[in-house]
Amino acid sequence: MTRERALPALALGALLGFVLLALAYEHDPLATGDREVAEWVASDLPTWIEWLARPFSWLGGWIGLTALGVVAGVLLLRERAWLDLAFFLGAVVGAQVLVALLKASFDRPRPDVGSAVPLPDSAAFPSGHAAGGAASLGALAVLAAERIPDRRARTWTWSAVVAGGVAVGLSRIALNVHYVTDVLAGWCIGLAWLAACLLARERLRSRVSARSAALG
Repeated sequence: MTRERALPALALGALLGFVLLALAYEHDPLATGDREVAEWVASDLPTWIEWLARPFSWLGGWIGLTALGVVAGVLLLRERAWLDLAFFLGAVVGAQVLVALLKASFDRPRPDVGSAVPLPDSAAFPSGHAAGGAASLGALAVLAAERIPDRRARTWTWSAVVAGGVAVGLSRIALNVHYVTDVLAGWCIGLAWLAACLLARERLRSRVSARSAALG
């Protein structure tokens, strides 16, 4: 499957996953499953997993994403890669705005069975950390892979980013600040937004190339 076909398929598939979760998370078996996992985390999760989850939660929060964003932004500015910079900012900032709107719309309470950290004031559905991890880390992986000539290095880059994005989402379950469906929905909406941003960049790049060819 070509990239032109893969991106719309990814966007639609991820969006469909989010819609299904949004319709079903209040109903069984998902509602019961969410509650049982939260209760197990509160009572039986090993302490070392909780501490292992904390740095990944920081990575997916505003501190980690801001630090990564500043570094990536500076590097792209130095390259004068304006289209890539716009793509990256759109993926990072747009995902956060979208999640904020969705949280306000669904207004789902967070788990109340005991959390390892203070519960944020925002609603639970979807997880902003999971969405931000998917969109922001995914955008970074795309930009990095395009600049890495070695195929094996690109594979390792993507593997590390996927593992990091998964770990960020799981960390929010381990800390009991999100239900499982919150995190799944966050991954879905983050991937859908990333694919949409990639599609927009591809179309803008094609227009710029066509205009340059016409002028040249």
